[in-house]
Amino acid sequence: MGAWGTGISSNDEYMDIYAEIMDEYNKGTSIQTALDNIVKKYEAEFIDDCSSLHNLYFAAAFAGWECGFVNEEINNNVKEIVISGSDIKCWRELQASPSDLKKREKVLNKFLAKISTPKANPKKPKVIKYKPALFEKGDMLTIQLEDGNYSGAVVLENLKESDEFGINLIVKAYLSKPTKATVEETLNAKIYDYAWYLGVHYKKYIKQIEKIGTIDIKHKYTSGGAGSSYSGWGTFVSSNKENYYCIKENEDISNISAFINLSPNEIAKRQLESVKRSFSKDR
Repeated sequence: MGAWGTGISSNDEYMDIYAEIMDEYNKGTSIQTALDNIVKKYEAEFIDDCSSLHNLYFAAAFAGWECGFVNEEINNNVKEIVISGSDIKCWRELQASPSDLKKREKVLNKFLAKISTPKANPKKPKVIKYKPALFEKGDMLTIQLEDGNYSGAVVLENLKESDEFGINLIVKAYLSKPTKATVEETLNAKIYDYAWYLGVHYKKYIKQIEKIGTIDIKHKYTSGGAGSSYSGWGTFVSSNKENYYCIKENEDISNISAFINLSPNEIAKRQLESVKRSFSKDR
């Protein structure tokens, strides 16, 4: 059941279900509908697994309590589980220690008492603030690397990845020079790496990245396909050091200009084949 303690929320299943309910709620679904949707989704699947079924009801009951809504059926299921001792029986069958069984019993009684009393300040839906991608399609960048030298990059795409994040596909040049990279130097350089970067966790590094121009990008790229890779901004500004993936896998492409002319399907195929080779090498 993926448990790491005797607490109601001390297991992966509870946390996943609770997060799914709150995600619906935060997107504008009423808590009543969110509970109905998630319980209906998993109830039949968990019917023969007491641990999973209990976690479903516990997570749903707590989410409802937090948001100021009582689903009588869910709460009655929780009450029956606690009073009948069926959760303790389930834990016993899973070979929990006597001390853990005692702790669990106390936790269950406290939990039942908690959800039986309305929450003073119910949780309101969390406003999801959209975080756009950092750069526009076609932006040319110069990067001050962590070792003080400079490289360059080209932004190939700007997409809305989800309701929360935007994302950029960026190809980074294999350059390491004492002065800022120019547009021409970047386009004529070999490829160091290419990956998708989310519009988050960039503040520590943004001062090291500067736009130096714009070029036209004719292709449209999509994220999440076969072989797609994602990276972080810390890696983006890291020193260009030779390694198997970043250099050897792209040495047949003359420069970044040639890479930009490859179709998205060609790039996806190359990336997938690279992953397969890397996996075979590791084995």
